[in-house]
Amino acid sequence: MSIAYRLKAWILLLRPHQYTKNVLIFVPFLFGKAWEAWGSFTATFLAWCLMASAIYALNDARDADEDRHHPHKRHRPIAAGILSPTTGYLTALALSLAAILIAFFVNLLTLSLLLLYAINNLLYTFYLKRIQLLDVFSIAAGFVLRVYGGSAAGGIPISPYLFMTVFFLSLYLAFGKRRHELLLTEKKEPDFRQVLRRYSVYYLDQLMVISATMTLVVYVQYLLEGHYRWLLWTLPLVVLGLFRYYHLTHNLSAGEPSRDLFADPFLLVVGALYGVFVGLELIGL
Repeated sequence: MSIAYRLKAWILLLRPHQYTKNVLIFVPFLFGKAWEAWGSFTATFLAWCLMASAIYALNDARDADEDRHHPHKRHRPIAAGILSPTTGYLTALALSLAAILIAFFVNLLTLSLLLLYAINNLLYTFYLKRIQLLDVFSIAAGFVLRVYGGSAAGGIPISPYLFMTVFFLSLYLAFGKRRHELLLTEKKEPDFRQVLRRYSVYYLDQLMVISATMTLVVYVQYLLEGHYRWLLWTLPLVVLGLFRYYHLTHNLSAGEPSRDLFADPFLLVVGALYGVFVGLELIGL
């Protein structure tokens, strides 16, 4: 097996495409206009990316036998036999130590939140992912901790409405992902994930509707609280985005946020327009 092939497998083990989730760290940086703290935010982003890859490597090494029965996860480097579980464990150790070191030099609060993020992910990997509802709430907690990690890096307070918006949006996306996985399980391999047995498509549909509704309610409150000029025009875009993801999960057999949100042209256009309004708000036109 060539070195290039093993290197490619190692990069796949790190799952760099998942780093898009860590962009939430920059939310306080942008809306707080803390331009002078860009170095702290960038270091925090790097620390979170390294810690996320460490958790993924640990998870793949631990769940290799189970992943071999999954229609998609069986292609992961360790499950496919390209890399050994030992490589996964050593990679997880090295990356987690590097992440902790970087966060330490940012500040102690950022380090504490990074460790809390790691603990939450470890609990998910070893326990919570097998418990109905707690598995999804653990995922949502990871998103919220990213925002607070950015807040700690720049010393910027977080609006409670922003916290709730991120929380409910995370629940919405996670329930959509579970729905996609449940349908995939029924079609491909009925026994590969125990927690999915405790959900039903109808139940997840209701939870998605509730989460989407709460997302919109608290996002409106966030916009009104901040007295924004241009961000108010993002509300229709957020509604479009929520409706489109619901359509993806219910009509197009999709639901993986890290993949489908960045592969759907409709959502890409909505995201680009949202970015335009954010830019206008930041420059104060």
